[in-house]
Amino acid sequence: MIAFSHSSQKGSHNTQASASGHLPSFYLVRLAHSQYAACNFKLSNNYQYTVLAAFALESSAAPSGADLERRFKLISLATGSKCLPTSRYPVHGDALHDSHAEMLARRGVVRWLYEEVQRALHTAAGSEWIERRPGAAGKWTLRDSCRLHMYISTVPCGDASMRFLASAQDPAMAALKDAAPPAAPPAGAASRGRDGYARHGALRTKPGRADAPPTRCMACSDKIAAWGVLGVQGALAARVFAPVYVSSVIVGDVPPEMRGVVREDCERAFYRRLEEIGDLPEGFQLAKPAVCFTLLDFVHSRAALQALHPQEAPPPSSNESLCWSADSAVGQEVIINGTRRGVGARQRGLEKFRPRLCKLQLYMLCEETTKDLGTTYYEAKKSDVAFQAARHALKGPKGPFAGWVVSGKPWESFDIESHVYDDACLTLKNNKLL
Repeated sequence: MIAFSHSSQKGSHNTQASASGHLPSFYLVRLAHSQYAACNFKLSNNYQYTVLAAFALESSAAPSGADLERRFKLISLATGSKCLPTSRYPVHGDALHDSHAEMLARRGVVRWLYEEVQRALHTAAGSEWIERRPGAAGKWTLRDSCRLHMYISTVPCGDASMRFLASAQDPAMAALKDAAPPAAPPAGAASRGRDGYARHGALRTKPGRADAPPTRCMACSDKIAAWGVLGVQGALAARVFAPVYVSSVIVGDVPPEMRGVVREDCERAFYRRLEEIGDLPEGFQLAKPAVCFTLLDFVHSRAALQALHPQEAPPPSSNESLCWSADSAVGQEVIINGTRRGVGARQRGLEKFRPRLCKLQLYMLCEETTKDLGTTYYEAKKSDVAFQAARHALKGPKGPFAGWVVSGKPWESFDIESHVYDDACLTLKNNKLL
């Protein structure tokens, strides 16, 4: 077994990040890779790369001497590196606008949590992983003995990856950027993609390529940082769950000589740039996940493919995304351009053909759990007072993420039957938010 090391959390009061100092990251990564292989996912082109992300739960309540299979449970896995341009955002909530692996895997966690509540309510033994406690305002929460871990097959896009990307940049492109560096955005505003490698700590939007259409998707580094304050359950599920925090992030594809730099950048991106945050409501905190590395290569990573084909040009990224979550009757599905692969335009509006991780499907799961939602998805997201207070502390005018770009009401004013309210479509003009 290979154990990983992580930086000390001196002075941290974060109990969620207090996972043991020698977690078997080797096993967790192998678990993710094995499940990926079991999905038998076939890319449309064998010489395309993608990113893999996964979430696993660890229980310290397993009997002494129990094997790793009893201690760990993989609950969500996804691949992907694409997102939709703003002009193609769905207003009915029936497609996915961000198909980066980290975002899809996080949505898979949310779906698993909703479904685990139903399993816990309908079995005498309840759940091994979650419980409902009066001290959490009647919400569900991870058991004290459980921790949530995240694996990413490469450094997440955005702030955490700036020096890592710069180290491997094509010399011609580096010279071009040095000759005409992009202008810095206004104070507090998000940077576009990879503009300004040397601007550390900045919020960034996807995609990284400057020639790609603009989006309102924040970089994965920024999203992971936000989960460290608000929890991976998000705004909608905050009606059901107390904040769920990540205890460790295991990163692949980083050579040993770059690990000191990448660890420093990940720690800054995930929590150090938020250390001045204040006025968080009870139950919320700044989580400080341990940053760890693995020697195991993901079979469809860019580095792995280039190692197998050293004479070939660098592989392009795949347009397809695999989504899998544990204990689900649906099992897995493949997403392309925000919708399920193989589903025609006329079928996309039908419930049985929607991506099961889209906003509308998660909204329906939330309704099944709470039986009490607002008129629209947007209203339901805004309904948890404590979550909104924490969000304001993070992304409000005086928060460290004041420049956060949101999709917002124009794309979230749909009800449980996908009807759009409040003239949401009419607030878009020339593909720009008014």
